[in-house]
Amino acid sequence: KSRNAITFPVYDEKHRLVMVTARSVNSKRFWIPSGVDKPVYLLDYILANNIKTVYVCESQINALYMWSLGYSAVGLFGTGSQFQFEILKKSGIRNFVLLFDGDDAGRKGAYRFRKNMPKDCFITDILLPAGKDVNDLSAEEIHKLLVTSNL
Repeated sequence: KSRNAITFPVYDEKHRLVMVTARSVNSKRFWIPSGVDKPVYLLDYILANNIKTVYVCESQINALYMWSLGYSAVGLFGTGSQFQFEILKKSGIRNFVLLFDGDDAGRKGAYRFRKNMPKDCFITDILLPAGKDVNDLSAEEIHKLLVTSNL
């Protein structure tokens, strides 16, 4: 309440509570505890439901937005860390659709994701419009991007 933010419990892949984050309702500001290895947001749900294709976003809000549109998504709290790549390698998931932000950091993150994942993974990189995050796009715009990429 003091931050005028929404809070999110964050679980690891074994559904153990790791941290609580917050996001301002007035801006795109996040509060993420420091000194915590960030898990892959919503991966616990993906694994519990044996979902085989995962849409990978940079933020919790982007992942939740994708779920609201019917797509099984995870959030990396950025463009991914070695800790998160190791978790994903062990997850058994081999189909990933990357929806990183349409900026330099997003492009570099997509490259790093590909470089750090096993060769037997099928990875599709969806190029978002310049300066846009997933949740900046309408459902129709996202659908068009996915159809154009044969998804």
